[in-house]
Amino acid sequence: MAETIYRNYAREELDAQYNNFLQAGAQQAYETATVRAAHNSATMNPETGIRYGQHAGQIFDLYRAGSGAAPAIVYMHGGQWQKGDATTSAVAADTIATQGVVLVAGHCAQIPDVRLPDMIDQMVALVRHVRGNAASLGIDPGRICVAGHSSGAHLAGAALVRLANDNDTAGIACGLLVSGNYDLRPLILSYRADYLKLTDAETAALSPLLTLDRPLPPLWLTVGGDESDEFRRQTQTFHEAVSKLGVAEYRVVAGRNHFNANDELRTAGSPAWAFLAQHLQLDAAAAAQ
Repeated sequence: MAETIYRNYAREELDAQYNNFLQAGAQQAYETATVRAAHNSATMNPETGIRYGQHAGQIFDLYRAGSGAAPAIVYMHGGQWQKGDATTSAVAADTIATQGVVLVAGHCAQIPDVRLPDMIDQMVALVRHVRGNAASLGIDPGRICVAGHSSGAHLAGAALVRLANDNDTAGIACGLLVSGNYDLRPLILSYRADYLKLTDAETAALSPLLTLDRPLPPLWLTVGGDESDEFRRQTQTFHEAVSKLGVAEYRVVAGRNHFNANDELRTAGSPAWAFLAQHLQLDAAAAAQ
């Protein structure tokens, strides 16, 4: 019998829990999302490659929403902290535009060019850059949502926790995190340890669940109903912790795997958009379209 290493999982079982392509329909959903993001980037004429730091990977694409100052979603894509680019962050750009919201389609330097601590620093820098340059970006600096999917949800969550712990959440109206990992301890016992290369101290310091000290801005947490037990547990556990300090909503989207769990962000009138409409103070008619 294989040795148990974490929550009754043997190594092979834990690896499977954190391999999102093993879920039914995952490959097709991944390909669909990739095509949609590329289409949005090619047809919506964003301002591309805007720098927010010294590293060549610290860029974002900007999808404006008219001529006035509009609310914004600062979104970081997934890809196991190793893959994807600013185009990947455009998967819901078309829907976001219909709501009168600016999309900051974020990207940062990734493993192996940098380490995970650097990536969190970059995510914090991106949020601060957007807030500090809101006027030139066509953004209302008081209506910003920090969002992400998968590893991007971890980065966004870690940034929100750090900003909250530093009492630096001015202008951040809410957060929206989809299918993230908020406790990295099981990951460094799995195959992901091979590229994360974290010490035990770093693992704790980079886990939003383990560093949460102060209330976060209102937070929306989503995970797919067809995702692994571990991914669902990660979201539920983080929701419970955040809820003890502030406002957090938790939704399991039935029939969705890891790569289409954020379909609600792509669907106007969804519960996620009801949350965003409330906290970004969107026009009610637009949010229902």
